[in-house]
Amino acid sequence: MNKNALYYLALFCSSLLLSAPLSAIEDDDPDLGAFIEGPSWEEEEVILPPFPKRDDLLKLEVDRVDMPFSFYIDPASLNVGKDGVSRYTIVIESNSGASNVMHEGIRCTTQEYRTYAYGTHDGQFSKAQTSNWTRISSSDAMAHRYNLKAYYLCSGIDRPLSTSESLRRMRYPENFGSGGERSDW
Repeated sequence: MNKNALYYLALFCSSLLLSAPLSAIEDDDPDLGAFIEGPSWEEEEVILPPFPKRDDLLKLEVDRVDMPFSFYIDPASLNVGKDGVSRYTIVIESNSGASNVMHEGIRCTTQEYRTYAYGTHDGQFSKAQTSNWTRISSSDAMAHRYNLKAYYLCSGIDRPLSTSESLRRMRYPENFGSGGERSDW
C-alpha cells in the first residue's frame, strides 16, 4: 500500500477515535458545550434632565482639528444608568454661533448612540420622534460621539466609565496634539 494512503487511513481512524468520546459526552449532557444565553438587555426608562445652563457647560476637546463646531457637555446631565448606558446633554455650536442641544446616550458594549431629545428655541427639550440605536462613526459630521466613546465615557474594553471618571477626563483631557495620554493620569 502507498505511504500516503496509509497516512490518510491512520489520520481518519485517529479522528474517529477522538470524536467518539466527545459524542458520548454530548449525548449524556445535551447542554454541555452549548452557548448559554444571558438575560436579554433592556433599556431603562429615560428621564430628561433640566435644560443646560450656558455657564455650567464643559468644553469638550475633540481630536479632529477640521471640525467646524465646538462641543460642550452639561456635567449635571452626565450619568451611567443601571442598563450601562452613559447619558449626557451636549451643546454643539457652529463657528457662526448657531447651536444645537441634544440629550443622548452611548452604549459602550455595542458602540452605539441614541438621541433621546432635542433642545428647542425656548429652552426646553422635545422628545425625538424616532430614536434608534445607531453605530458610532468616526468619519461623519457628528464625530463627537466617537470622541466621547473613545476618550471620555468608555473604557478600553468597551465598558462604561464611572460618572466621576468621565468628568475628570473631560476637565483634564489628553493632549490630542501630542498623540498620547497625559502623563499624570
